Amino acid sequence: MKKIIKTTSLLLLVLNSTLFAQKNKQIYDIIVAKDGSGTFTKLQDAFDAVPDNSLKRTIIYVKAGVYKEKIKLNSAKQNVMLLGESYKNTILTYDDYAEIAGGTSKSFSTLIEANNFYAENITFENTIDSNLPQYKKGGQAVALMVNGDRSIFHNCKISGFQDTFYLKANKRTYIKDCIIDGTTDFIFGSGIALFENCFIQSKRDSYITASNQDVGKNKFGFVFKDCVIMAYPNEATKSVSLGRPWGAGANVVFIHCFEESHIIPEGWSVWSEDPEHKAYNNWKTTFYAEYDCYGPGYNSKARISWSLQLNKTEASEYTKEKIFAANTTTANKLEEDWNPIIENEQCKSILSSKKIKTADSVFEKGFE
Repeated sequence: MKKIIKTTSLLLLVLNSTLFAQKNKQIYDIIVAKDGSGTFTKLQDAFDAVPDNSLKRTIIYVKAGVYKEKIKLNSAKQNVMLLGESYKNTILTYDDYAEIAGGTSKSFSTLIEANNFYAENITFENTIDSNLPQYKKGGQAVALMVNGDRSIFHNCKISGFQDTFYLKANKRTYIKDCIIDGTTDFIFGSGIALFENCFIQSKRDSYITASNQDVGKNKFGFVFKDCVIMAYPNEATKSVSLGRPWGAGANVVFIHCFEESHIIPEGWSVWSEDPEHKAYNNWKTTFYAEYDCYGPGYNSKARISWSLQLNKTEASEYTKEKIFAANTTTANKLEEDWNPIIENEQCKSILSSKKIKTADSVFEKGFE
């Protein structure tokens, strides 16, 4: 009898293993693995294998590893879902920078040009430290650049120094439960982006955002909701601006965000104090605002005079549906309204209480 039970258990184990393998084959269209156990060993090969202009989602699974590649998903490779094992061990990295690449836009480690891209459990990284003297002529080094519309990044890390995350096009991107770190202007561009439940970490004293929106053409630019605005752990960061206006229509709003003590009392900055600089007057048409923020870095009474504190009615307009509506901009024609949904979301709020005094304790619990 024991022999029969043992044999039956073994058969069930084999059957379950077979079903699991078959299920994975059904779930993942392409598997990338450095050890050769997948379809490809390089992610670029996987991107190239995606059918052009497909209406069907192509799911690419990336096994743990550090993939040092300069990666581009071109505009024909739409509807791609990129899944990693964990952002802690699935890392897409490169070390290009503006001076040798031929400009900031060419310095990317990863470029997403296609529409309907989804990434989860991935780190996008550029390792160039823009503070090192050899890079002072072109220390801009983009970890991730997005040109496509309707992109989602969930439970990802976007890591670099100057110009980490380039939301270049006036298209829509949803960033949820992510970590973004860097130094100068490390979240920048013309994008329409909603950051929810994210850690925004400054590695040096500088600026967080550099919005490049056109005047009078966008209802929304960069919106941060329920985020932790903090200094990078173990860095002596003490003086950081929420943003400076790269474009004359710069549009950045922080709602329900915890702001650590490294944020300057004025909150925001001008692009240049030189009257001869072409961006000198950008602040005059900039829309910078906060609502219901808190923490030692939040001082509404000391904020720069041309920034705003929204009221409850004004803040209620900043919903996902309205931010990503097709009519959110006249600078670019968007195809349709968009209400992004993250499947099987498991992350809990990183801001469980307004009583928190430091960001480090919250960060430790944010992505267990």
